[in-house]
Amino acid sequence: MANHTAQLLKSPIGRKLTLSIILFSSLITLLTTGFQLINDYRSDVNRITRQFDSIEKVNLDVLAASIWVIDERLINTQIDGLIQLPDITYIEIDDDSGQHWQAGTATPENTIERSFKLVYSSGNENIDVGTLLVQADLRVVYEKLLDRAIVILLSNAIKTFIVAGFILFLVWYLVTRHLHKLSDYSQNINLEGEFEPLVFVKDSHKNDEFWLVAEAINKMQQQLRRSFDDIKASKLELQEALADRERLLELERSYKDELARQVKERTQELEQSLLVLKRAQQVLVEQEKMAALGGLVSGVAHEINTPIGICLTAASTQLIHIEELIKLIHSENATLEEINAILEEYQQSCELIISNITRASSLIQKFKTIAAEQSLEDKRSINLKQGLEEHHESMRFIYGDKLAEVEYRVDPDLNILTNLSLFKQIVTNLFSNAYAHGFKGRSQGKIRIDAEVDAGMLKICIQDDGPGIDSEATGHIFEPFYTTTRSEGGTGLGLSAAFNAVTLLQGNIRYRDDGELGGACFEVSFPVEVLDNQAVELNLSNPSGF
Repeated sequence: MANHTAQLLKSPIGRKLTLSIILFSSLITLLTTGFQLINDYRSDVNRITRQFDSIEKVNLDVLAASIWVIDERLINTQIDGLIQLPDITYIEIDDDSGQHWQAGTATPENTIERSFKLVYSSGNENIDVGTLLVQADLRVVYEKLLDRAIVILLSNAIKTFIVAGFILFLVWYLVTRHLHKLSDYSQNINLEGEFEPLVFVKDSHKNDEFWLVAEAINKMQQQLRRSFDDIKASKLELQEALADRERLLELERSYKDELARQVKERTQELEQSLLVLKRAQQVLVEQEKMAALGGLVSGVAHEINTPIGICLTAASTQLIHIEELIKLIHSENATLEEINAILEEYQQSCELIISNITRASSLIQKFKTIAAEQSLEDKRSINLKQGLEEHHESMRFIYGDKLAEVEYRVDPDLNILTNLSLFKQIVTNLFSNAYAHGFKGRSQGKIRIDAEVDAGMLKICIQDDGPGIDSEATGHIFEPFYTTTRSEGGTGLGLSAAFNAVTLLQGNIRYRDDGELGGACFEVSFPVEVLDNQAVELNLSNPSGF
């Protein structure tokens, strides 16, 4: 019993519920008490008002008549009668002659008073004979209201505490003790021990909420026990898996060590192989250089030996002609026709020697352009479109028998600053290649030139509508003395010279077989400086030279 009482008094829910009930009941009690007291106050005030109205209806005419005749005994009798009325505490009469009558004690505050005119009726005439002052003291009303408030509050307080205590007992009996049992049961749950179901009340109805809670907790505990058993089984499996993983990790470490050893050995073998490959590469590079040098020397020797051989033959022929001329001059039978014939043959030999020497000199000059140090020349301003147009016009004098329709896709206001000699060498050889190979076997063709400056790089694309270049030859077209028309007088130095000039300009040149015109297409790019009109005017002293 003591334990239950302690639980009852210490129950937080019970205390909160009891406090809430007391506060709410007190608030309702105060409101109802205040409303009731206000009604009682209004009833007392109305009662006093009715007393005043009764005095006005019953006593005014009698008092006026008594004052008119100045009947002291009757006036005092009437005043004593009025002062005996409930709630009336003070009566005062003043007549028009200055006489004064009063009864009771006047109170300066907490009173209700009313003043009446005393009028005497004499026939049809009404005469004011004085004034009646009636005063009612409210202190009696206030005391009555206070006593009533005390009684109401005490009775409601006792009732509230009794109800709150009963509710506290009900909360403990119906809720708190079950919650304590649930708390103790939850704290003592042991999933590894025997299952003991939670039962709040043995004979409780199945619709009872706590029976439902006990049923749910028992089911939950059974599920937890099954889950706990599964977790223990999973834990055992996990421990076994971890043991297997440790063994696998140990095998993996041993495998990695073996793999690292093999990789190290293989790396050493690869490094040795790489050294062998580098030596082989150096040998191949040297062989390639020797092959290229051999081709270069062979080309130079072939191109130079041909005119020199012709010159040697012509010189030998001239010696023979000179000997014949000497014999003929010393002969007595020499005729002028024979001398002229020998001189004409001598003249032809001289012309042949001069032409072949000139050809050899030209070949040497072209060969020199391949390695000439032209990059040290001062840069000069060029109007790109105008220069290309003027230079193409000069091609007409060299290839006068061939006509070309040229399409320029160049900004007419594009002015650049670059090495003029190298630029002219590039354009000259690309135009010459188009006329010599693109228009071969035809009298007219088409050339298209695209040029623009992007991020400080001049990009020029020159293409023709010719047959293009054989795929086998595209890998050698920039090699010195490589030509497919050697039998027709080609030297193979044009594109090589253009390649050398582009390289000196720190650019690049490449051949493309996807030109829109279907023929050869060369794309050149190298860095330039774009000039505005003011900069072009400052460079007028260095004309482009086209």
